[in-house]
Amino acid sequence: MLQVREPRVDVVALHRPQSRIHPDVLSAISTQAGVGISLHLHCGIPLPSDFNRWFTIARAREEAKRFGNSAWVMFVDDDVVLGENCIATLIEHLRRNPQLAATAADYDHDLRRPERVGHIGMGATLFRRAVMGRFTFRATKSLCECWCACLDLRCMNAGIEYCRHASASHHRHTRPSRVEPLRFTTPFVNSRTCHTAAVSVASKVIERESVCEATIEPRILAAFDRRDVQRFELQFLKTLRQHGNHQHVTAYAYGLYPSERSRLSRLERVELRDKPFNGVMPPIRRVDDFAEAVSHWNPATPVAYWDVADVWFQDSLDELWLCVRNHPRMLHAVAEPKGYPHNAVIPAWSLSIIDASQRRKAFELLRANPFLNSGFAAGTALTMLRYFREAGEYRRSPRLRGTTDWGDQMGLNLYCHRDPSRWRSIDPRWNYCVHDRPFGAVQIRHGRVIDTRGHHVSVVHGNARSLRQMALLPGT
Repeated sequence: MLQVREPRVDVVALHRPQSRIHPDVLSAISTQAGVGISLHLHCGIPLPSDFNRWFTIARAREEAKRFGNSAWVMFVDDDVVLGENCIATLIEHLRRNPQLAATAADYDHDLRRPERVGHIGMGATLFRRAVMGRFTFRATKSLCECWCACLDLRCMNAGIEYCRHASASHHRHTRPSRVEPLRFTTPFVNSRTCHTAAVSVASKVIERESVCEATIEPRILAAFDRRDVQRFELQFLKTLRQHGNHQHVTAYAYGLYPSERSRLSRLERVELRDKPFNGVMPPIRRVDDFAEAVSHWNPATPVAYWDVADVWFQDSLDELWLCVRNHPRMLHAVAEPKGYPHNAVIPAWSLSIIDASQRRKAFELLRANPFLNSGFAAGTALTMLRYFREAGEYRRSPRLRGTTDWGDQMGLNLYCHRDPSRWRSIDPRWNYCVHDRPFGAVQIRHGRVIDTRGHHVSVVHGNARSLRQMALLPGT
């Protein structure tokens, strides 16, 4: 007899910081019949830039929609108890109505409230995964993320409605409660560290739980020599602070004059680490120096670095730090606009490696993968330490000995592409490489760098001196 396979669904349960989801809510999810469930717990962390809680919730949904890979994604709020067979009923409703992108259990009695016609609450809502990549969860000062999602989906001619036969209810006794620390035996990881944890609830597996320590202040790394002292002060640091980024900056400076050293040492929230010039370029020296710095920090500290000479900040970094907290074991990097065969440095830098077998391996990796720009990387202190140490070893081993790469670009690419599971491609707006883009793809409007598609650019990277050609940098 042919056995019918249960549909798989990724259930995302959102919860607030410093609270845990009530056992009744989890139990109702775990006992759903007729479906195979992968449950993901995700914490929505408010940012100072959030106008209200709708902005926090929208961002959390946008982050969490990428969890899993099943055809169905179900959102459940931390105070919503699903009724019997709720998820299976919602899946069947979508299967019978192909014009719909999503359907929800009416847990908030919207169907009985004529003033809210058209509003679909997201507390117990099932989406087709194929549709979720076509819109972004958002909120405005006057519209919650539920209204915005309904409007955006309908503008796409994708329907969303309540399913009358799927039941859910608010949990009356849900109260925020302190999260008990989870205990791990992994080296360098403790109960204060952001992590992805696996736990079980009522024999169902929770595949992901983001438990983030939001109180650890992020830190920024920088490295430069005398040529870029002015750019560090008047470009890097000035634009960083102009957009409300008051994070502590640890700056490695090579070969400064006494007057420069004295001036930089008085900068607010800047820790100057002055070192003598030794003829080695900063993009090489920084790998070992940054490793020394982060080795003394809390392993969960969010950390990022950018090139000093050609970076222009245009936005708050709050969302970047949130990405790091939500993916604490991943190195975050951005690909350049051009890869192989259009980027000439790929064969030049890889084929100049002395060892024949390592030369071949490096070239094959760079030819088959996106070419990552080493002018930026982000991650927790633990993740960054692992990268810095391994990349530093590459330069001293046959893997990279002899390469004509004058910086850490080859090290970053080899580190990431040798093990794709330890890095993730982050939104290019955090390291928007201007060089090698088609003519007209980058514009300046009211002193701000934008792209012609209207996409937001948070950090502009004028690699290959491209920002200097735009006359945006000091002294140009």
